[in-house]
Amino acid sequence: MRFNEAAAKMADNQSERQAQKGHQAIDTEDPGPARVPFRIDDAMMVRSLTNASHMARTRIIGAMHGKYVLIIEPTMKINDRISAVLDEDFLCSYFNEGAMHIFNSRYLRHLEVDVVSIAYPTKVEVRQIRRHRRIRVNIETKCTVSGTVDVFSTEMADISKGGCRLILNERAPITKGSNLSLAFNLPNTAFVSGLQTVVARIGRIPNSRTTEIGVSFTGPESEISKIMNFCEFCMYFDLEESPTQI
Repeated sequence: MRFNEAAAKMADNQSERQAQKGHQAIDTEDPGPARVPFRIDDAMMVRSLTNASHMARTRIIGAMHGKYVLIIEPTMKINDRISAVLDEDFLCSYFNEGAMHIFNSRYLRHLEVDVVSIAYPTKVEVRQIRRHRRIRVNIETKCTVSGTVDVFSTEMADISKGGCRLILNERAPITKGSNLSLAFNLPNTAFVSGLQTVVARIGRIPNSRTTEIGVSFTGPESEISKIMNFCEFCMYFDLEESPTQI
């Protein structure tokens, strides 16, 4: 009798363990909402799902996993006097630690005058991008060698948060280690003036009279911040093709 009771108990325990395993398998198949590493004060771009030209930059001020994300209400500037809010449903692009997180969301409710709650993403596309990648541009740049009053024109071929590449069509007293001051207009209309740089590399372009100069930015912070804002904005539109679904 005791043997039969022990056998029956073991069978019951085994059945219970199998049932638990079954429940665990179901839980594994449904991991719940994707986890996005939102950070307070980070920027995020939002774009209308009905009109791709309607986009705005916002700022994250809080989040609760699986429930909501708190952001500053995104508004699109139409002109100096008129601004408009985006549609109910929109596409979000959030950059964090070398990865762009792309997901759909929608408004949940307004909490304050300019604070809104949006739905926490259930599916997220993650694309790896270079943190300091260079952005191709074609910008006329005024260049001055420190210690001189001579100003000459160059063409900026690409730019990143830390430096840029200049194409020079005339001879100038520039060598590796030279300090240059740059002035130019960014494509987003921001004017950069008095940007201090140091020449990191210099060389002739093959079969050409032009010289290629690579410079690193050294200051001031006010001008470098304009460049950083422009580069971060460009990240949302020129991503590497390496998507991963989570």
